[in-house]
Amino acid sequence: MQVDYPMSKDQATPDYVLSVLQDLHRQTSQVDPEVDPYAALSFNTTVAEWRLACDLLPWRELGRTFNGFFEVNCSDDEWRAALEPSRNKTLRDVCEFIAVRCLRPQIRPAFLLGPPCATAGAFLTIRSLLRENGADVSGITPSAELSPYSRRYWRVFVEKMARLTPGALPAVRVRTPVYDCLVAGLLLAMICFAIGAITQAPYLILGSFLGGLAFYAGIWIATRYVLPSSVAFGDLRTFRDLAEAISKNSDDIVAAPHE
Repeated sequence: MQVDYPMSKDQATPDYVLSVLQDLHRQTSQVDPEVDPYAALSFNTTVAEWRLACDLLPWRELGRTFNGFFEVNCSDDEWRAALEPSRNKTLRDVCEFIAVRCLRPQIRPAFLLGPPCATAGAFLTIRSLLRENGADVSGITPSAELSPYSRRYWRVFVEKMARLTPGALPAVRVRTPVYDCLVAGLLLAMICFAIGAITQAPYLILGSFLGGLAFYAGIWIATRYVLPSSVAFGDLRTFRDLAEAISKNSDDIVAAPHE
């Protein structure tokens, strides 16, 4: 079965870019407690409101991140002009800025022993995207379970699907018990430190301080090197489920000549 399955690309529009940003907000609000899940992003949302709602980086780092995400090559000065002053610039300004420089990926239907099939094209596209991001796709068939790949590459699923078919994936559910326990330990250490400071208990202060450092280091390590215990996208269980969800929710599966 074909491993590399290039996508078609067309010029992006501001509406498309906004839908991508909205989908990123929807998904990241499931995993980042600093993201406001109730924020409603629109063209009239200011950059300041957007950055606050989505817990985004300062303008320079945000622009450089979006260079990679949207596959554009804009200078720091161009991003500063698009994002600053943040209280006056809106998402309409940002979306128009990105749209004229960005191409929109589109799924090509696949021809497998018959007429063009949108679901087959979506499956081949997903598999190709995972391979591009370092996954061993030799075991990926339509009936293969998503969970082994979603645990290791869940950010690829979220980010690539946001670009490919915004809104198609159900909200992600990520379980990270190790990280959660470490965070709880850090909060307990901070409480103990405060109690020690109030009661002037030097051993409690020292112990809670050292414990806090250990928990903080553990959080840093867990964030980077410990996989989630599970990652799920609604009721999707197999790659066939995922391909069908994408093909049903996408208006961007384009016709292609028979290969």
